[in-house]
Amino acid sequence: MTQRQAFRVSDALRCMLVNAPRGENLACPRQSFSGARTLQNALLWKDALSQPRDRVTLAAWQGIRTGGLVSAKTRSGERVWEIDRLYLPQPRFELTNGSNGSNPAPNSFSDAAALGLLDQLVTTLGSRSAERIFLRLTEDSPILPLAQRCGFFLFLRETVLEGPGGAALAGTVPPATSNGTASNGITSNISPRAVEIRERLPQDHYALFQLFTAATPVAVRESLGLTFDQWRDAGEQRCSQGVEWVMAVEGRICAWLGVWPGRQGCQLEEVELLLHPRHTELLTDLLELAFSRPGGQRWRVPDYQGMVLDQLGYRGFHEVGQYTMLNKRVAAPVVSRGMAPVEA
Repeated sequence: MTQRQAFRVSDALRCMLVNAPRGENLACPRQSFSGARTLQNALLWKDALSQPRDRVTLAAWQGIRTGGLVSAKTRSGERVWEIDRLYLPQPRFELTNGSNGSNPAPNSFSDAAALGLLDQLVTTLGSRSAERIFLRLTEDSPILPLAQRCGFFLFLRETVLEGPGGAALAGTVPPATSNGTASNGITSNISPRAVEIRERLPQDHYALFQLFTAATPVAVRESLGLTFDQWRDAGEQRCSQGVEWVMAVEGRICAWLGVWPGRQGCQLEEVELLLHPRHTELLTDLLELAFSRPGGQRWRVPDYQGMVLDQLGYRGFHEVGQYTMLNKRVAAPVVSRGMAPVEA
């Protein structure tokens, strides 16, 4: 019999005894791009012992064995959560009769275990005023159809690419000509002298939301945030040691570039950008700015940034993974404020 419950201190001690959970983390949070996709049990046990308010962990037990585990953490705001740990038992192998004897055939993950854990997590987070829950999976994840059965819907695909960066790409970014046309065919709408390049300032936050609104498809905006507060709460927590730049045209921010050090001992810097669709000529300067940094790079590129994918591929970057982002909207409980008769 499988028992599902909130992860407690006693559960952490039980996991320490059996060194559980084992296997691959089926969820793919941002930090998984820089290291192995196996769960770090020490961190999991530490979270269980400290019981932070910004994390919820549920486990399914079959006696002393774990029948599955799911854990979620808040993003930038307490109303938005992301599932960053999802463990299910590895598929077992059964013998099937074949023409030449018995051959091992893998079973899929237990639908009941996955659906039960995800459903209970949604209910638990809903009781904590969660409005949206995100889950990133690999493109071919066996959990994708099960997550969709739980009400998660796909709204974004991402490609992760790795490349040399730095001095190895010196001179590969074609400069703009005097008439504002780059040698790669990207046409400029403005004079290069009108572009201001500077580091991001705290007061740029709302201007970046306006850039996000202009640069992303409707389906992405509906999931990540139609209002400034929603978008701010849905932001991923990033390393404080990163550096961010903005490019402004006539005082209006039209491009953003962020670079962060690799995690878990990875030497590749993580890079992302956002570009206004009416100022694609700025892509040349953005790439030049990114490639001015030494060392290799890892880029995370959403599917609607096809021009960025093409430019990185031209410069020798290679694909290392494709991911799907899913979102689950949590219905808020409605309190009925009716009237009831009382005795005078």
